[in-house]
Amino acid sequence: MERDRFNTSPCVTDLTQRWKRRHDYPELPTLDSGVTLLETDERATGALQSLVLDHLLLGGGSAIWIDVHGHGTTQLLSRIAPSIRVLDRIRTARAFTAWQHQSLCQDLIPELTDVTAVVVLPAFEWFYRSEELSRGDGERMLAAAVDLIGEIVDTFDVSVLMTQHTDDALTDSIQECAADVIRCEQTPYGPRFSGDEYETLVYPLDNGMVQTTLAFWQQVLTTRHPAVADADSPIEVSVHGSY
Repeated sequence: MERDRFNTSPCVTDLTQRWKRRHDYPELPTLDSGVTLLETDERATGALQSLVLDHLLLGGGSAIWIDVHGHGTTQLLSRIAPSIRVLDRIRTARAFTAWQHQSLCQDLIPELTDVTAVVVLPAFEWFYRSEELSRGDGERMLAAAVDLIGEIVDTFDVSVLMTQHTDDALTDSIQECAADVIRCEQTPYGPRFSGDEYETLVYPLDNGMVQTTLAFWQQVLTTRHPAVADADSPIEVSVHGSY
């Protein structure tokens, strides 16, 4: 699949320059080794993708992404990335059923390498809520999938970033697996990330209308990583049902 070209518009560049004059570089939470659970306000579209891209741009390495519900589409990531070249470091496998999702989780360990910096697992329990599953199968399959992720973090020095679609009794096992919880909510002043021991306000723009759009996150990453913000050539991305 070929990525669409994405160039920073003069308007975005101008806003970025004004932002630099008004503030220091914007802050985003860092991802430590182990499982981090990201809980997001529905209005904070793009927070997950921004954290993944920032992690890769800061430390190098690659990402393995088991996609659910369209969180890791090439179109979405390319609209946020300051350079589409970084997307070449994201290997994506898409699940469309609970059984496919479980199979991809089982195949994760052989796919991890010394350069794997982060494993991305959005809406981890999504398929295990399916009405196609027999009663009790969703809970059992989710528990097995969480155990597989636990085995990964016990064996490898790698960051795992997870989200859950809904916070309820089904996701208790995800909460227990997480070593850290990051919350992102939209405020009148811009997105705010918070954890047990920290709070990070992403600096607002002059035009508050931009704050809930993907363009806002693209400007955040461009400001944080100006050296990579000039990718002009489309590249290939691995997107299929296996890694």
